[in-house]
Amino acid sequence: MIRRQLRHCLAPAPALGLALAALLAQAWGQELIAAPRPRRLPPPSPALLRSLQGFQEDLERLDRTLLPAAPEAGEAGEPDGSMPGPPDPALLAPLLPAPAANALPEVPEAVRIARRQRLSLAEALAVAVRNDPDLAAAGLGVREQQDLAGSARGRRWPELGLNLAGGFSQQRSYNQVWTDNAGIYPSGSPFLVRNQGWNVVQSNVGAAAARVELAWELLSPYRAAAIAEADDSLRASRQRYADRLRQLQLDVSIAYYGLQLADQLLRIRRAVVESDTVVRDQVAALQQAGLVPRLDRLRAEAALQQSRYRFEQAEALQLSRQRQLSNLINVPFDVSLRASDAVRLQPPWPLDLEQTIVRGWQDNPQLRALQAARDALLRQADRRAAELLPSLRLVATGGYGQGLITQPVIRLEGCCSSALIPQLLNQRSDWAAGLQLHWRFFDGGVTAGAVAASRSAAARTDQQLARERNAIRQRLEAAFYDHRAALRQIVAARASYSASREAFRDVRARYQLGLADYSDVADTVATLTGAMEGVAESTTLANVSYAQLLRELLPVPDRPDQPVALPLVLGGS
Repeated sequence: MIRRQLRHCLAPAPALGLALAALLAQAWGQELIAAPRPRRLPPPSPALLRSLQGFQEDLERLDRTLLPAAPEAGEAGEPDGSMPGPPDPALLAPLLPAPAANALPEVPEAVRIARRQRLSLAEALAVAVRNDPDLAAAGLGVREQQDLAGSARGRRWPELGLNLAGGFSQQRSYNQVWTDNAGIYPSGSPFLVRNQGWNVVQSNVGAAAARVELAWELLSPYRAAAIAEADDSLRASRQRYADRLRQLQLDVSIAYYGLQLADQLLRIRRAVVESDTVVRDQVAALQQAGLVPRLDRLRAEAALQQSRYRFEQAEALQLSRQRQLSNLINVPFDVSLRASDAVRLQPPWPLDLEQTIVRGWQDNPQLRALQAARDALLRQADRRAAELLPSLRLVATGGYGQGLITQPVIRLEGCCSSALIPQLLNQRSDWAAGLQLHWRFFDGGVTAGAVAASRSAAARTDQQLARERNAIRQRLEAAFYDHRAALRQIVAARASYSASREAFRDVRARYQLGLADYSDVADTVATLTGAMEGVAESTTLANVSYAQLLRELLPVPDRPDQPVALPLVLGGS
């Protein structure tokens, strides 16, 4: 200040006058700021006081969901042995059968929502396990591979076959003698024919035969490789089924937590719209009485319309999330699902980051499915290479045949009178047994190329395995950091909410006593609304990140015939 005054003293006279004027104006403004004139407040509005009372009741209801009390001992977690465990959600879940896989309704009434069903998250998971098309397809894939593996193992047993044959034929022949055979046979021989002699013979033949064939591969490298390939493919399909269970748990959890958040936002924003409506009405009445300027009414109107916009947005979000959950769980076309559980924060993640990563890689169905697929490709290479190796099989056959030859037409004119039988029955039987060795030792590189292709595919699967391993770690790290940040956000959001609640109580009391006006009330409600939404959003973010971590560590069965229980928290930690 002293240096500034010295510079002003050394300045020319006009500049000195302007500087003095500026100092006087600054001092006058500071005096006005330091001693403001008392503000004339309009009287409290009974309607706004009633609205604040209703808002207070809404806050008390929201408190039970935004800041739920800690569960009683034995209410959550593992049973202590003295109380029976909770009932199985799959037994309590309502019967919501999945529509037929090929069902395509053709009338609007078939897809019109006729019933809204409330489900808890555990019940939603139980229904999803029953109805999910992808899980059903994965289960059918396991059964398909089981049948293929059984087919491959059947090559260990001999093949036994039966061949039956039967038929009828007719033949008519005409013979004419151009040169007789006199001199070849003695006189009077029945084989003599005369010159220009002829005959006509018609033969009808009916035959039937039966043959039994036995083939048994005694030595077959191809068979052993085919069985190993089928077993590895079965293991891969089982791991894909287990991975679908994990993914289903994550998808349903995210959809359910999103629906819970949409329900919370709708309740909060509905209360804000009601409060802003009363504020707007009071400001409009005060403007008509000349107590407030038009600007205040416009601001109140703008705030109300913004609240309505956010309310409509929350309502659309709620309906969208309801349909998202309903379509994901695959319930009947005329049913829409609602969340029955209040928002409840899951316990903090019990493992540190390093333990999470290591456990995420252990017994991971995604990694084990790729490993089994790689092994199946290597066994496929062995099977193709075995086509060039020798194989030894036992072959045995035995059969019986019978035929009836009838010659109903026999006409002889000096020709061929011997060995013509009107009817002849023929019977025959045979058997054979031996060993058959097959060895294809050269095929121009066909088998070698197929073997190389299978091994290249196995090497490619190894690279997929490395990529999936890194992707699992990235997902775990991202979810871990999000979960840790969400827990800190919850602490900050709850502190902000508690402070905003106290501020709301104070401004309500001050407004009732005439010490605050509607603008103070509106600003405090807006701050409280933001704090409530912050608590709901941070809680949802923490639960979603927990579900993302759980997705990579959740123990699940790998066989469709085993019971499925999808826990909401990590156990055994």
